[in-house]
Amino acid sequence: MKAEIVATGTELLLGETLNTSAHYLTGKLSSLGIEVDYHTTVGDNSERLEQVLRQAIDRSDLLVTTGGLGPTADDLTKELVAKVLNLEMEFDQSSLNNIKEFFGRRKAPMPSSNEKQAYFPKGSKILPNPIGTAPGAFIEKDGKTVIILPGPPFEMQPMFEHYALPELQRIIGPDSERMNERVLKVFGIGESAIEEVLNDLMHLPKLSMALLAKRAEMHIRLVTRGTEATSQETLDSLNQTEEEIRKRLGDKVFGRDQETMIGIVGQTLKKNHLTISTAESCTGGLLGATLTQEPGSSEFYLGGVVSYSNSLKQQLLGVNEKTLEEFGAVSEEAAREMAEGIRRKSGSDLAISATGIAGPDGGSDLKPVGLVYIGFASAEKVYAKKFQFYGERESVRQLTVQAALNEIRQQMLNKERGLHIGDG
Repeated sequence: MKAEIVATGTELLLGETLNTSAHYLTGKLSSLGIEVDYHTTVGDNSERLEQVLRQAIDRSDLLVTTGGLGPTADDLTKELVAKVLNLEMEFDQSSLNNIKEFFGRRKAPMPSSNEKQAYFPKGSKILPNPIGTAPGAFIEKDGKTVIILPGPPFEMQPMFEHYALPELQRIIGPDSERMNERVLKVFGIGESAIEEVLNDLMHLPKLSMALLAKRAEMHIRLVTRGTEATSQETLDSLNQTEEEIRKRLGDKVFGRDQETMIGIVGQTLKKNHLTISTAESCTGGLLGATLTQEPGSSEFYLGGVVSYSNSLKQQLLGVNEKTLEEFGAVSEEAAREMAEGIRRKSGSDLAISATGIAGPDGGSDLKPVGLVYIGFASAEKVYAKKFQFYGERESVRQLTVQAALNEIRQQMLNKERGLHIGDG
């Protein structure tokens, strides 16, 4: 089944609103084995929308629309779908009752313009909208399927999940081919290096592999396709390929699918009943902010110091004046003393520090933009590592945070292997 997603709304074309719905729907349809060939965005113009709808229905088996279901004159998605499919519009009393109840719950009168939201192309299966006033529709005609959904994601997603998805599953049936996806997340190795290591795996039969470069990590996307009858075979293929990738890339693979670096680090710290503190310069508090994204972070994160100036590095973290004079604030020595100083001040089990040149200015031949030192302190050892990152300022900052979190993760792995924290 070939699909197209048509999003309506001038605000999408003006850049005022990000079209997250297309991303969401593509993932859902792909998981059903439905290939999305086109994303189309069109403004609130009836002529252009009609043209886009005709083109979409002509070239695709499934058309999913978002937006244009409101009560105003420029909300014409249902009307134009009916016109393209040569269907009349029909009134649905049940939908109007639901809309009136919606306003009643808010103790507000229903404007007469909202009545148009209770009209649908003839033969539609109406998709309820308990969150808003715009019901959707599921239409099958002449071998084509059209799903009409509201624009706001908080209305669109529940409607698709609870009402449209079961209808699609009914059409597809249990014997249709489905897509099985797995994403492995990697840090510490670039795209070309990964491709070189995994080159032979990228050409396996019945499995596709894609490398996706993110700002601070790499994703390896594995996809297999199969029917319900071959589900175990496709699962085995994914498992075997993942096992081989982990064998070749080792600890550089830090997670998969919905797992995040901060999630893994936070859960591991909690599991080991360890606390941590931070000392930051070039990241300006971004590392501490990232640590507090994890629910329950108060169990492991004691706090941190943002010491941008040399004077604060000395006063708050105890960095030696001679260290700054001889080696500079961006140095292995300063990073070590920053980590050691915050651990001593906070009383945490572990400490991590970051100092570097995020750019775009401030670099030199000896210390170029992107040069970062990350320090780590534990009861057993204090050390620092040098990194050279590339990209614009925010990329350097994000990469620094990810590298710092990865350093914590590596130390937790060492602990599980029976090594002292600080080894390796």
